[in-house]
Amino acid sequence: MSRAILQPYRFNGNGAMAAALYPPRVEEDILKAEEESGVRELAWLLDTLQETVDNVRSGLRECSNLLASSTGSTLVLSSPRSESLKGYATRVANKVIKSDMQVKMYGLPNTKGFACHKLSLDSKGKGIVLEQLADVGNHVAEGLDIVNGGMGVAEKLGGAMRSVRAARDALRGTQAHRLFPYHAMDHRIFDPPLHPHLALDVYISEAALIVELRTLEPLTPPEHRGPAFVLPSLESPFGFRERFAAAVGLGGGGNGVGAANQDQIYSYRGGDVRVKERVRVESQDPSLMAIWAKLGGLEHALELVIKSLDIAKCAAGVCQR
Repeated sequence: MSRAILQPYRFNGNGAMAAALYPPRVEEDILKAEEESGVRELAWLLDTLQETVDNVRSGLRECSNLLASSTGSTLVLSSPRSESLKGYATRVANKVIKSDMQVKMYGLPNTKGFACHKLSLDSKGKGIVLEQLADVGNHVAEGLDIVNGGMGVAEKLGGAMRSVRAARDALRGTQAHRLFPYHAMDHRIFDPPLHPHLALDVYISEAALIVELRTLEPLTPPEHRGPAFVLPSLESPFGFRERFAAAVGLGGGGNGVGAANQDQIYSYRGGDVRVKERVRVESQDPSLMAIWAKLGGLEHALELVIKSLDIAKCAAGVCQR
């Protein structure tokens, strides 16, 4: 039986070098040979991808362990250019279980015995539940269930990718309905209880713990008319990357200070209010940053593997058109 010999140095009509089979084959035979080669390539790739699945499983377990760690993180809270907010918060798993903050904002009375307004969590209370971290934990657990399941390698990789992306999105930022003015913190979890003219939000943004405080002015219908006295906002509308870019002189960074909408009226706790002063403090959480980086690495690796798998499937003639 004669064997086809690859002749790599034949020149085509345009003068370009091309490969050819000798003896020549009809086009149908060439296409069939290419498809058979693609099938073998796909089978080989699926066999080798089991190591990738094992790596994904290991990475998700690391994220799960970091989320469930009982040691937690104690984070410093400090407003950058003022004494508006100083203190700390201790996060364990998906809760802030301990916090002690000293607040100096317009309209807040000083706590008895202190030259500031004290804001502390009740040691006997349930703490502040960070729903984002509960979401991250659920998505990571879902990803582990997928890679530990009995489905094929391709299905495992696709399912793990969806779970990793959802977990990373939950760490990136929260949803509006969980923040002022759509959500109000339970004032009973503080000792003394949260002041009625103070709105507090605690959430996660790009793996950092964010604490936002707003002092509020209750309004009655006649007061809706006319100008209002509002202190400048100390909230930064820019994320960590933008502020870092500004600090090192790169384009796209902000100056760290944003202007409040002085005329905005909100419906909050059954009445209309206007924000007098607004403070935002960001504290990087080392454990959450490790999870953020781990999830980013898993997402990148899965993207490359899934793309390679799609190419191999198309070469084998089994891709979805």
